[in-house]
Amino acid sequence: MTRAVITCMHAYTPYGIKYYEPILDFFLKSMKKYEQEYDKLYIIEDSNWEIEESLGDIRILDEVKGEIIRVNPSLRYYDAYKSVLPQIKEDAVLFLDNDVVIYKQGVIFNAFAQLQRYAVVSIYDDIGSFHSPLLNGKSKFCPYFFCTTVNLLNEFKEFEWGPVLWGETLSELTIAILAKGYKPFEIEEDKTNIYFDGTQDGEKGKNLGYMHIRAGSTPAYLLATKKYGNIETYNEYLKNQPKNEYLRQMAWYYIMSDKAKYYIATLLMDMNITSKQWIDEYIPKFRKFHGL
Repeated sequence: MTRAVITCMHAYTPYGIKYYEPILDFFLKSMKKYEQEYDKLYIIEDSNWEIEESLGDIRILDEVKGEIIRVNPSLRYYDAYKSVLPQIKEDAVLFLDNDVVIYKQGVIFNAFAQLQRYAVVSIYDDIGSFHSPLLNGKSKFCPYFFCTTVNLLNEFKEFEWGPVLWGETLSELTIAILAKGYKPFEIEEDKTNIYFDGTQDGEKGKNLGYMHIRAGSTPAYLLATKKYGNIETYNEYLKNQPKNEYLRQMAWYYIMSDKAKYYIATLLMDMNITSKQWIDEYIPKFRKFHGL
């Protein structure tokens, strides 16, 4: 069985692309590190981001077993996945959001290995009113870590892969797959956090070797908006959104690259956070908590 990893790279602003590059660089370096666990990496370029011109520290076509597929910028990521299926030459696919951090050997390999016994391997969600014992009491597959075969997906191209009136992304696809009798396997998810204000979930995170940051592009969006966009939009975001949450996202962004560390400095100043609070106190605790 040949194996493909697929992700979408999306810039949430038409400007400030350099601020999104640490996310791409970090993702590609992770894929390089674990390249023995898959056969091909597909980067779906679903925005006006010219990825080939801004690969930063690593050249995907030279150093990673990869290919860039450009799609219509108006496509949502789940429709982009569906649209590129005819171009995928491998037998099995693992959909990963670009803000899924993989930092241990075996994570990708084990996802594909489970396809020897199961039709779908995925993190499960519990959002919505539908819950099934076939999903261990949860509601649907999660698109940010979703592994199956191309042949199976081709059976369900006529179904909606995006949100529906009664459920979120992949809700209808999940029910359709279960109705056909296909057996799924649940991948554990780590939603533990340690926050800037000192609150945390337990003494340490699960340290599974992977983490879905969730809205991991937020720091890039803030940086781009502050520099090139509407400064009022930027200020309103800092004022109205939970500070603990965007500082958590910034911590993940910060550890991705030296460029990210440099970029973050301007945001910390606006948040009245000193270097000592960030570099000497929060980041070491953050790394220790998550086993980084």
